[in-house]
Amino acid sequence: MTMEVLVVEKGKQPNTLLAGVMRQAGATNKGFARRVRERSQTDGGEPISSDHVSVKRWLDGTTPHPRTCQLIAAVLGELLGRPVRLTEIGYAESSPTDGDDVGLEYPEEVAHSVVALGAITELELRTPKRVGPLSVVPEAWSGLVVRWLTDSDDDRSRPPTEPRSITVVDVEAVREATTMFSSFDYKYGGGRPKSLVASFLDQEVLPNIPHVSPYDPVGREYFREVAALTRLAGWTAYDTGAHGLAQRYLTQAFRLAKAAGDKPLCGRILAGMSHQANFLGHFQRAVDLARAAYKGANGHATPTTMALFHAMEARALASMGRKEDTTAALLTAERWHGQGSRENDPEWIHYFDAAELHAEFAHCFRDIGNAELANHHAAASIAASKSTYVRSLSFCRTVLATSHLQGGNLDEALRVARAVVETAASLKSFRVISYLDDFQLRLGAHAEDPLVREFLEFSSQHLPSENTPVSRRLIVA
Repeated sequence: MTMEVLVVEKGKQPNTLLAGVMRQAGATNKGFARRVRERSQTDGGEPISSDHVSVKRWLDGTTPHPRTCQLIAAVLGELLGRPVRLTEIGYAESSPTDGDDVGLEYPEEVAHSVVALGAITELELRTPKRVGPLSVVPEAWSGLVVRWLTDSDDDRSRPPTEPRSITVVDVEAVREATTMFSSFDYKYGGGRPKSLVASFLDQEVLPNIPHVSPYDPVGREYFREVAALTRLAGWTAYDTGAHGLAQRYLTQAFRLAKAAGDKPLCGRILAGMSHQANFLGHFQRAVDLARAAYKGANGHATPTTMALFHAMEARALASMGRKEDTTAALLTAERWHGQGSRENDPEWIHYFDAAELHAEFAHCFRDIGNAELANHHAAASIAASKSTYVRSLSFCRTVLATSHLQGGNLDEALRVARAVVETAASLKSFRVISYLDDFQLRLGAHAEDPLVREFLEFSSQHLPSENTPVSRRLIVA
């Protein structure tokens, strides 16, 4: 049974914006109603019963249910071959955040993913105050794992209705933008490049990609680079604590990478989802995502990339306290990493060097309570790290501080943590603050110690006072 379209009167003024875009798309009332109705039957929500009378009401000035506004924009985007924003069709007051499922589905057609990406950037750039309430939907991760492991390798998307040529220069522009923004992310935290990445997608990518075919060799390269940039948009959102936004970006990045036929990149995006799921406390889902990454990309990904996937599995297993399984996963990651060669790796995995592998070991041993090994690997990671990776160093130094605390060396723990606070004060990273918050919670048994009180006072003076996160162990989706 379909539901009736819910409408709210907004006055007697006709919606001339919607009428204009419908004319551009060559849509009749009856045909448009049918397309909206069919779209509602495939997007995972409740089907709606739109007809030509419904369309006449929309054109006369009534505002439909928020989800219907999204469907209208999506159908017009399909007809025009480009993203259509809500503001463009007169629905500025009906933000996509009213339909919290925007961007979470895995679209059959890659064109639908492009439309979803437009809606996500609309959320971030034009309604930033409303991005926060976006919730993480853990079930969406499970659905993606199933699709990844059971779908055909052949993408069945239709070619664009209005194809345009894309050049190698267009591909290089997106690639270099990703490199530049990634450097900002590593060095200054996700908060610095976050809006810049979204703006680049909005202004440079979304006007082009609806007209690009992933079946053309250069077009395939373009899709691959756009997927990598969209992954970075998700990662910067994750680093700033905008978890619902991050999940949506990463979902669409995965779909674009799938269209490009890049299984290693698909695996990397799943590994990023595993990282986020673990941070949020969804440990079994984090294990599932990491395992899906290495099972689906095996035979296609380089050894270094496979090492990353197994390291993410180890992280999640450590969070669950599964010591033997954690150790086995770490050894597998180490074995794969030893077989890698930089010249054969994609550029995006170059960061996963010996320092990063030591950092993964340190995190895992901290979480399973082995202070000695956590300390050893954290120190080894810090010694081998490049100065560019300021945020990663902050993570690892906090793990080192925690290992000192676990080992009973309070003075050294506070000394290391104090240095992290000094760095974190200029980083725009929710996750670094979360690490420090977790460390402070672990100081509970020493709350009366004068050195601890002095450290907590120092932290409160130097760290941001607004939007300070609680410990990662207490974060719920």
